[in-house]
Amino acid sequence: MARIAFFLLLAVSCIYAKAWILHIDGMHCIACTLAVKKALLSVDGVEAAKVNFKNETAIVETDEKVSLKKMQDAVAQTGYTISRTQ
Repeated sequence: MARIAFFLLLAVSCIYAKAWILHIDGMHCIACTLAVKKALLSVDGVEAAKVNFKNETAIVETDEKVSLKKMQDAVAQTGYTISRTQ
């Protein structure tokens, strides 16, 4: 799984200005995934978000102006937290 995430991140970073792998605490179902994805996509400059509740991660593609703080604030409004990034 880690190898797949690495290659996906590498491929994405060639296309977009920045790619993030975020660990999101508390997700346990598809509804959680949809809420987090919607929150991330609401951040100005977020181009795409792939969220997985089973491993509690999100791969987010952004332009240069997006900060971790902006994404943390958006996700916090849904009741979840971004605990770390890779």
